[in-house]
Amino acid sequence: MLDSQVKAQPASTHAVEELLFEVMSMLENGFKQEFNVSLFSHDIDRKEALKKISRFESKDQASLLRLAKEIVRVFSDRLNVKELRALSVHANKDKLGSNKLLQDILSQKVGDDAARKVFGPIVGAYDMRVGDAHPTSSKIGEALELAGIDTENSFLRQGQQLISNVGWSIWWIGKMMFEKPKK
Repeated sequence: MLDSQVKAQPASTHAVEELLFEVMSMLENGFKQEFNVSLFSHDIDRKEALKKISRFESKDQASLLRLAKEIVRVFSDRLNVKELRALSVHANKDKLGSNKLLQDILSQKVGDDAARKVFGPIVGAYDMRVGDAHPTSSKIGEALELAGIDTENSFLRQGQQLISNVGWSIWWIGKMMFEKPKK
């Protein structure tokens, strides 16, 4: 980014923040095409959401945890639980939350182990959100690890990793659920 500013040339990469919203849209479209249901219960104002979901908001552990909370807000908290329950075959589907329901639907296609692995960063971000509410929680370290965050990096880089890793998880969910086998 700095290079693009100095040379007045746009960066050749895409911002992880924008990619997060793109993969959420792709997954939503896959659900509409495959299941004829809305993955999300409501739309969000993408421009407003991008003000809070930015690696530049991650300046210390507290702000990193707030970033996780915002990511959970735009993904997990918007998941259409009613429709996901209808698609789930889990024995306790009425007791499961949004992430677990979506994970169950994915596991129907790829198995429990693969689904659990793909959901790691999403679950890590969700657990980090709990850490935002209870900052002394000893579970924060486990949540950071599950989200795939290298705590040796700067908080800016950790914020980027969080957004990127959750985005990759969402992309893999869509790929595993909706990619047609090659003939």
